[in-house]
Amino acid sequence: CGFGAAVLTTIPGIESVACCLLVPVAAGFSIGLYKKSHPDILKIQTGTGVLLGLLTGVFAALFASAFEVILTFITKTNDLIVAMPQTEKLIRDMNLGQAAEESLKVLRQMANEIQSKGFSFLYSVMITLANLITYTIFGMLGGVLGTAIINRRSNQ
Repeated sequence: CGFGAAVLTTIPGIESVACCLLVPVAAGFSIGLYKKSHPDILKIQTGTGVLLGLLTGVFAALFASAFEVILTFITKTNDLIVAMPQTEKLIRDMNLGQAAEESLKVLRQMANEIQSKGFSFLYSVMITLANLITYTIFGMLGGVLGTAIINRRSNQ
């Protein structure tokens, strides 16, 4: 289910709702598949739902990050490149001083690496960590909700 959610994140427009919609739905599907594979279980424990949601989130994050890196390598562009002018303007408008200039230097270096080589190690690490954090949190939430829904249907 996590792999399926990761594949859907490559579709433009859908990627913006990946963490808060696709991953919880995928976690819910994983709970449903778990219930179908264990028909003798009358009620799925909440801990099992959280664990399945966590695993769904981890798989979705790793595969989505891999797809992002591959697409960035092929196209030599991504959302960072597109948003760079607005990001620079926003950071300059905030007047944060030397720390902001250092941050901009790192962002420009990542953007230059992506545009020239198609790959930036720092960008790959950052996108993977960000996906791992958000996808696992929303995966666990989806696991809890999926468990509640499956258990309610089982009781009826």
